[in-house]
Amino acid sequence: MLPKPREAGRRRNRAFALADLLTQELVDVLSHSRARRVALWPLLTGLLCSGLRAAPQIHSLYEPPDTSPLEGQMNLFLKAPVTASPHWSDRAPTFAVDGSHDSAGAHWAAENIPVWLTVDLQETRNLNAIRLWTYWGNGRYYEYVVEGSGDGEEWSVLADRRDNTTPATSTGELFIFERASCRYVRVTFTHNSVSNVAGGHIVEIEGYDVPEKRLAALRVEHEAWALVEPGLHGAFGSTDMRYPRNAPPEVDALGATKAWTPNAWRGETVNTQLVLWTRNGASQVRLSATPLTCAEGGEIPASRVGLRFVRYVLADSRVVADVLDTASRLDLQPQSARPVWVSIDVPGDASPGVYEGSVSVPARNCEPLGFPIRVRVQPRVLPSPSEWSFHLDLWQNPYAIARYHRVEPWSDAHMAVLEPHLRLLASAGQKCATTTILYQAWGTQTYDPYDSMVKWTRRTDGSWSFDYDDFDQYVELCEKCGITKSINCYSMLPWTMRTRYLDEATGEYAAMSFHPGKPSFEQVWGPFLKSFTAHLRERGWLGKTHIAMDERPPELMTPAIDFLRRVAPELKIALAGSNSPELKEKIDDWCVFISPPLDPAIARERIAKGMPTTFYICCGPGRPNTFTNSPPAESAWMGYYAAAQGYSGLLRWAFDSYVQDPLLDTSYVRWPPGDCFLVYPGPRSSIRFERLREGIQAYEKIRVLRADLKQRGTEEAKGALERLEAVLSRFSYGRVRKEPAAPLVNEAKALLAELSTL
Repeated sequence: MLPKPREAGRRRNRAFALADLLTQELVDVLSHSRARRVALWPLLTGLLCSGLRAAPQIHSLYEPPDTSPLEGQMNLFLKAPVTASPHWSDRAPTFAVDGSHDSAGAHWAAENIPVWLTVDLQETRNLNAIRLWTYWGNGRYYEYVVEGSGDGEEWSVLADRRDNTTPATSTGELFIFERASCRYVRVTFTHNSVSNVAGGHIVEIEGYDVPEKRLAALRVEHEAWALVEPGLHGAFGSTDMRYPRNAPPEVDALGATKAWTPNAWRGETVNTQLVLWTRNGASQVRLSATPLTCAEGGEIPASRVGLRFVRYVLADSRVVADVLDTASRLDLQPQSARPVWVSIDVPGDASPGVYEGSVSVPARNCEPLGFPIRVRVQPRVLPSPSEWSFHLDLWQNPYAIARYHRVEPWSDAHMAVLEPHLRLLASAGQKCATTTILYQAWGTQTYDPYDSMVKWTRRTDGSWSFDYDDFDQYVELCEKCGITKSINCYSMLPWTMRTRYLDEATGEYAAMSFHPGKPSFEQVWGPFLKSFTAHLRERGWLGKTHIAMDERPPELMTPAIDFLRRVAPELKIALAGSNSPELKEKIDDWCVFISPPLDPAIARERIAKGMPTTFYICCGPGRPNTFTNSPPAESAWMGYYAAAQGYSGLLRWAFDSYVQDPLLDTSYVRWPPGDCFLVYPGPRSSIRFERLREGIQAYEKIRVLRADLKQRGTEEAKGALERLEAVLSRFSYGRVRKEPAAPLVNEAKALLAELSTL
């Protein structure tokens, strides 16, 4: 017998998993303040240098920076000659033009205001924008004036801050003005809030001649922040928006009230976004909620009010809001916004009524913000996710989880990071465990290719043996987490029509090819299917296991189906692919691409027989979809569309097939950003995943209301049902390709709330 390599790596991978866990916890802390970074860095480096020297490099801190309209523009002041008032100690004028503005300690300093610093461009140059970083810290502010001159004699004012009282920040100040021809630019300090004796201090000064188009974008951003009062601000917003980080939200669009007043069924989760923004920054921003109480005596515990900062990632080089983070607190940089995802998980046994409470947002040196919540809990009950009828099939890639967390596949450490990840998936009503029965079923199209959960070995006598340990371990974990309905096994028809096995005679891996309808296919799959069927029967899984195929053409599917029905008739068949009507009786779990849609009559006929009939989205279409940069309402639209078109659910490629660093950049060379995954390591949910779950809840509510209204049969019920079907009839692929999804989703959502009171 060949040894199992899994055992040899368990201890090493427990250490790597511990390092990863500590690293992820420290990521939250390290992003808070420089003082805490300095204090905790020896701890982190000590951990990594003592006993974990072989561990790979830790995951980098995130998020990506915003792209400024000044990006790529020439800084005319860089390394230019400077003259200034006599400097203090070694704080020479050259610090102000050395190209570095990240460290407040690296600055020019001159005592005893008034003091000045002049940049000499050596020749007359056009200027229309200047960025200036004065020393920041201890809440100090400076008063100063910026002037330009062509000859050093006659000066004109470019920016006047002689009445400034706003504390300096690491963001610095941006000044935009009409294009001026200057050889010299001078900054003169007239006041320091700490002491005029302390003098003036410049960390960096930059000068630009910005093209008009870019300058217009820069001016819009600059003027928007100029209108914001100092301090921390906030208001409830919309889950339809991905709020930009570098611009204050449009307050008028947020609404005049700071209260959130949703309607919810018992057992439902409702969401909104709370948007925070600040012109001058806010440190140690924290989130908390009170219990929600009802006048009749009921209570929704504070633990059921979820508060998660929304983080940003790259999507095709754009900075996009999507990650729902697990950090307990964050710093808000000056001139930045930060959405917060707010959710209420209403208990299934909550008493109907209006529940009131609030969200509190305290921050260091800021007045705490308070935001009232009044949720109306309606009498109807939404079943728990495990009882939802919606057939959700989000493909999983446990090998991507192992790679990201640097653990050996199928080790104890791997199981530990997989479990909360799968529980998050089960919370959306996931029905299918994605398993692999051969090596690289999809070739190498993903960043982390799929290995096989079944180990194939050809013995020296030519017979086959199959090791199901990894397969069993994964299915057991899925069942433990609540994913119990189906086991989908990929695939007898891999994309390359080849796989590998371990040759016992040589101790090496070897490749083999096969083709449906040829003797090679039966020689490969006959022994496996016989063994696999026996194993599944022994484990009690035979009745729910599908041999699954992905986008295979009819010339491959037909002989493969015939072979399966003949050799292993107890196994079911799943297909994501063709919507050819001749397949309607041959496929047990049938999923067709969103376009062209399946004939609704065929879908209803199959669903009546208990045969899952779903639609799928993958690398297309561009709209509607659930990409990182897709409008969030398109995710919710999926559930309404399934209800309208008679589908029993949705398949999506994929849940967690990560790119290299998903918390930084969601783009992948082959597919649109976020196509391969809906959630992030941690596990961290996403705007996309939560909106998809919202749409699935709507599907279940529609199912309940349809059944109830039909059963009542009154004129009022008939009228209500007609109104519901009229709105649903507008959920079509053709319409959403032309019109935004949000207005229709919100209209249907409001109607469901109204009909729920009948």
